[in-house]
Amino acid sequence: MREHVRSGTEVVDGLRGIAILLVVFYHSWLFSWLTPELAVFGQSLPVDVFARDGYLGVDLFFAISGFVLFFPHALRALGQRVRTETLPAFARRRFLKIVPSYAIALVATLFFSIEYIAHSALLTNFFTHALFVQNFFDDGYGIANSVFWSLAIEVQFYLVFPAVAWVFRRLPIPTALALFAIALFYRHAIADCCLGVQTIYRQLPAYLDLFGSGMLAAYGVVWVRVRGLRIPSWAFTIAAAICVVAAFKAMQSADSVQYAVLGQQRWDLAGRSLIALAAGGIIFCSCLADRVWRGVLANPITLFLGLVSYNVYLWHTLLMIWMWKHDFPHAATKDPHADPAWKIPYIAIGWTATLLVATAITYFVERPLLATIKPQRFAFDWKRVASFTPRAANAPSETRT
Repeated sequence: MREHVRSGTEVVDGLRGIAILLVVFYHSWLFSWLTPELAVFGQSLPVDVFARDGYLGVDLFFAISGFVLFFPHALRALGQRVRTETLPAFARRRFLKIVPSYAIALVATLFFSIEYIAHSALLTNFFTHALFVQNFFDDGYGIANSVFWSLAIEVQFYLVFPAVAWVFRRLPIPTALALFAIALFYRHAIADCCLGVQTIYRQLPAYLDLFGSGMLAAYGVVWVRVRGLRIPSWAFTIAAAICVVAAFKAMQSADSVQYAVLGQQRWDLAGRSLIALAAGGIIFCSCLADRVWRGVLANPITLFLGLVSYNVYLWHTLLMIWMWKHDFPHAATKDPHADPAWKIPYIAIGWTATLLVATAITYFVERPLLATIKPQRFAFDWKRVASFTPRAANAPSETRT
């Protein structure tokens, strides 16, 4: 975190935690039908929007991914003596970050899906997911775990990122505009015909504006710092707050069509670019804002959630769908949604189980593997366990002074 604080990018870690909160809020509302309410001094606050439209947290994840991937390239493009990863090093780091944790969740989903999906389709679904091409096929695993589609988008972007980054380093603004244009063209000219068909709608070109906004934010942060522009941090703080308000207004706009037939998909045609602009603006301005604003976004809770966010994302729907289908905790009515007393325990147990599983996999699997590339603080030291030799019973104990 010290390195991130020096560059002002610790807010990106905090925003990752906020993104996973939005996604988990959305699925908790979707599974439990519990709509949050909050009133201050008798005035009702529109917190229900975060539950119904928390799926937009995935859009924020894509923008963050673009920022994180391109940040070292931006440093190099603007004259900083930073080595960007070679293609083999890039592939290795992405593999260690994504695949092992994903493989564990994928195998678990296979066993969880046995009672939901025809056995003839189980292996087909397993292999399409293992190859990260599930967005080209009917996602049968969505019955048990509904988040895997975005992993296909993410990994497919990794395949084209080196080429996109090469062009972006030389022509940042035209390349960002091109990514927005491709996304808008795909959504309006191709996906508009088949909004309910996920194999058409959920394809990489439809999300390129989100990745592009993050990449442009990374370039902008480095450009401002390298140029030494004397813009006060409070100005960026105000701009960041304006971008947050704009993002919330966009979420309210999406919420207004939430219950219309294909309303969410139709809003996404143009609305996703609004979210991309707002997300990119929040990231850019927050990285340059004052320490108070950065501390609000990158507080201990959001930082920890950001640390374990990938595994929280992989596991939360799998566990909560299983609990819902197996009446755990037990509801007093046949339809658990009709039992108000069921909703809070269901969410509390689901969140707790998810956090425990996600933390364990992050600490024992994901971070130790990443530590083979770069030292990680939150990682179990398997080498120490492997090299441990029990001391003989009569051997003298070692004294340290």
